[in-house]
Formats: sequence, C-alpha cells, structure tokens
Amino acid sequence: MAWYFRQPSAGETTRDPIVGEFFSTDAISGAAEALVREGIQNALDAGTGGQVHVRILLAKESCALSAAQSAEWFTDAWPHIEASGNGLRDAPTRSDVCKFLVFEDFGTTGLKGDVQQAFDEPGNKNSFFYFFRAEGRTGKGESDRGRWGVGKHVFPRSSRVNGVFGLTVRSDDQKRMLMGHIVLKSHKIGGEHWSPDGHLGTRPNGLVLPMESSDQLDQFANTFQIRRTTEPGLSLVVPFLDDEITYESLVRAVVDGYFYPILRGQITVDVESEGQRCSITKESLVNTALDIGGAD
Repeated sequence: MAWYFRQPSAGETTRDPIVGEFFSTDAISGAAEALVREGIQNALDAGTGGQVHVRILLAKESCALSAAQSAEWFTDAWPHIEASGNGLRDAPTRSDVCKFLVFEDFGTTGLKGDVQQAFDEPGNKNSFFYFFRAEGRTGKGESDRGRWGVGKHVFPRSSRVNGVFGLTVRSDDQKRMLMGHIVLKSHKIGGEHWSPDGHLGTRPNGLVLPMESSDQLDQFANTFQIRRTTEPGLSLVVPFLDDEITYESLVRAVVDGYFYPILRGQITVDVESEGQRCSITKESLVNTALDIGGAD
C-alpha cells in the first residue's frame, strides 16, 4: 500500500486541474449543499431498484483522528501535500488532527467495471474508471441525475488535501476494494517535477490498482468508522474536512434538496455527528423540516 504520484516526461504539458473550483463559486450556496446534492444524485442513479439508503457521518471534535491514527494513510503523500505551489488552499500539517466525513450508500451497485482499464472507452460504463481515472468525463446517460465527470469533485473539494478515499463492494462480483485519490497542481519536490494526481493503492505493473487485502480494508473501515461490511455500494471518506461543513448544514441540505424522493420512499438518509443523529424518512420528514425551519 502506497501513494503513487507520477513524474511527467520532458516537454509534457504542465497541468493545473481547475474543474473542482466550480464548486467554490456562487453557483452553490455551500459545501454541504454541493456534497449532499451530488452524493445523493449519484446514489439514486446507482440504485438497484429498491429503496436507497444513505449514511452521512461527520467526525469532528472527539471523533476526529489523531495525527498518529491518520499517519499511515498519508505517510508517503505528505511531501506532495507540503510542496510549495501545489494549489491547496489550507494544507494541513503532519501534526493536525484529521476531521473527516463519511458518505455511504446502500441498495446500490458500487463501482463496477474493469479496474485495469487505463484509458477512456466511449460507451463502456465503467464507473470505477470514471470515478478514479477520468476528469470531466462520465459513462452516464443523459437521463441520469448525477455525473461522476464533474459532480464527484465536491468530495475532494471539501478536503484540505483535495482528496477522497473510496471503499466499494460491487454488486456483480461481490469484490471489496479500496482506493484513494488526491488532486493537486503540478508541483516540485526537491527540484523534481511531479504531475497533479496521486493514487493510493498497489502498483504491480505500472498502473495503480485498488487494494483488496481484507486486513487493510478492515483496518481502514475501523479507523474511519465505516458501517459497510459486505453490502454492495460505495463508502466515501473525505479526510481533513473543511470546517464550513456542519451537522446542521448537512441535515438542511438533505431536506431542502431531496424532500420529494424522501416523501416518495425512494431514499432514506441518516446524518450522524458527536451525540447527534437524524434519521430522515418519509415518516419523519415533516417533523425534521419543522425542526430546521422548513424546506426552502
């Protein structure tokens, strides 16, 4: 298990990804709204025909990880996180606690597709490829609600390291796998040039592949309080979470953005934080809306 960044070839175009900056504009009212909107849209699109369930865990204060607890998941990424000119707005230090957010969907397919696909193949619906290896592209159709091509960037955009982990169980082959992704700007470390993208995984033959070791995946799930065991779907972890995302803003974003599908019974959502838990269903929706002042 390691973080892998690539050194560009001589003369290669210097690339500074900016697609995530869309979410810092006035097009959305806040990070919580964007994260809930895009995350639930994609969960509904990945549904298997029954009711979809989403769990959102906000781990701050006592639930945050100490520097020692988070260290092994970032060890060889730190030189890149600390590099000058890497584009991070508020880069953490190695001694910082790691606040994080977990977004899990159930009743969904997970990230399916050939994990060894290295290039875009139009018409091939490889959700694993489009989530971890594509930017500004999607395998979804026009009728789908969410787009992994752009919407997925709300997750790293909410991270101080511009990163996200994805632990998935796939509905077709029941495989469980984990991969991480950090997107920076082109940067230099000790005089050497590095490309923006870093992936956490294994690299047996040049292409970074997801981890499938039960011990590593169990340790990750325990560290980040993931509920998923063998159920198909996707569990995302946003490490070093921005402070602007709060429990109240997440609950409001769910009610305001998904009042109708919740009322129809298409989806239920649990929002959790220190000593707080809100289960939003068609039965509890009206009371939850009244508690937060009603849907806008």
